[in-house]
Amino acid sequence: MLADNFIGLKTVEFLVAKSENIVGLFLHPKDFQNYSEEIIRASKLPADKIFYIGREWGGEDISRLENLRPDLILVVFWRYILPEQVFNFPPLGCINFHLSYLPYNRGKKPNVWPIIENTPAGVSLHFIDKGIDSGEVIARRKVDVEQFDTAKSLYEKLILAFPSLFEETWPFIKKGTTQGIKKEVEGTFHLDRDFHRLDEIDLNKKIYPLDLINHLRAKTFSPHPAAYFVKDGKKIFVRVEFECVEI
Repeated sequence: MLADNFIGLKTVEFLVAKSENIVGLFLHPKDFQNYSEEIIRASKLPADKIFYIGREWGGEDISRLENLRPDLILVVFWRYILPEQVFNFPPLGCINFHLSYLPYNRGKKPNVWPIIENTPAGVSLHFIDKGIDSGEVIARRKVDVEQFDTAKSLYEKLILAFPSLFEETWPFIKKGTTQGIKKEVEGTFHLDRDFHRLDEIDLNKKIYPLDLINHLRAKTFSPHPAAYFVKDGKKIFVRVEFECVEI
């Protein structure tokens, strides 16, 4: 397992409860870890089965992986693109957890674009290939986006949708009997630079009120920076908060 974040923890807890054989655990470097101590405790693995790896895989790292002889690699909220030598190694493949309803919103900030572009939101499990979030989709689940959702509230809804999707799909993954989901549309893809285009609100640009609201919703994720506009030599940041009343 290459694991991070709350979903990494919940995945490890589920597999340990099922008495599955986790042969090794790879974690992010210290500055990029989330829930790592909890993941280590939940894994019940000895220290010699726990490794730390960044963007680059050296010969020693590859040797460690080969010595573990995994049948399958689960990649749970991993920040780095894996080399082909890694994702092609296990006989049952290398499966990634992606926070979108693939093939929509491949790449960065998948909790933002359903708000901006009105694309479906959801969570997916897919095999890793040479592309970015482009491998065969094993399972996916849609998550409703409400008009009052922000990037933060949608992220939290997506996170909560992942455990049950994985738990229901795991028996088929384990047996190697997953059936890929046919790609019916081209989908969408975004890079970090696409997201940063949302940083500034142009006060000279005409915009529909709903588009402006969506812009602000998509950039509301405290403590991350909100959208801002520039006035009188100052950057003024704007977040939104919603109160819903039945009528």
